[in-house]
Amino acid sequence: MDHDSKKTELRNQQRIALLLILWRLPEFFTSFIAASASGSVVVWLEFIENASILIPGIILLVLSGKLSRNLKYVFNYGTGKVEAITALCCEIFDITGLFCVSFFAIKGLFAPEEDEKYLGLALAVSIAGLFIDLIILRQQKKILSGSHSKMFHTALVSAQKEFFFDAASIITLVISLVFEGTLWIRYFSPVVCLIIVVPFFTIVMKHLRESVSELVDRTLDEESQLKIIKVLNEFYDSYEEFGEVRSRINGEEKYIDIELTFKADMKYQDVKTAAAKIEERIREELGDCHINVVI
Repeated sequence: MDHDSKKTELRNQQRIALLLILWRLPEFFTSFIAASASGSVVVWLEFIENASILIPGIILLVLSGKLSRNLKYVFNYGTGKVEAITALCCEIFDITGLFCVSFFAIKGLFAPEEDEKYLGLALAVSIAGLFIDLIILRQQKKILSGSHSKMFHTALVSAQKEFFFDAASIITLVISLVFEGTLWIRYFSPVVCLIIVVPFFTIVMKHLRESVSELVDRTLDEESQLKIIKVLNEFYDSYEEFGEVRSRINGEEKYIDIELTFKADMKYQDVKTAAAKIEERIREELGDCHINVVI
């Protein structure tokens, strides 16, 4: 991938991050109003989920902008790392939020508070938030349909998660309104909250491990390196001297630098053709990867 295409990809990330922020701001405020009005732990969990998407979206906007203006960092960090850093921030906010909400939910089970107030207002705001979720969900599906970007997929999963939390909040608030004044309803919101937290905590921890793994640079495995040597042997008559191979894995991206010295009497076009053939054969062996033949 050349610098122009990398720059275009980073700019697209920046635009999507900006759209994500603009989309999430209304929901961020509506969920805060709903949570403040109702005092429901489930609705507070929804607000924390909104914050855990909005704040990393701002981080992505800043990082992708920095990388697009400083392309020398692209090889060192890569767009995969930008996404991994954002995902890592998101999961850290998620885990913090889940721990906080779990603490207050457990506290609510042992020391239930008085009846929650303004449930009607909270329900109205949550329904408005659900309509915003639907708009965001449709837009994210359109974006993902034209791309296989991990960031777009992450954004779609986030949109689906937000839709789920809004729906769960509405159901909880409706039941709370119907059975308002009964003794057991005080325990309903904390119990629903804990039921939601457990599976999401498992998902968040899995994504956290994946994000940390993507931030760790690794060299290619021995088998892959032997395949590179095999390809170079196939083209031994195309170059004069073989220098070295430098390779690393950045997240799911493979980067390979090959130092070759071509014959002095070879024309530039012949050198370019030979380098292109070597790159093509290596991709046949290793799959999609970033190859740079250093002459």
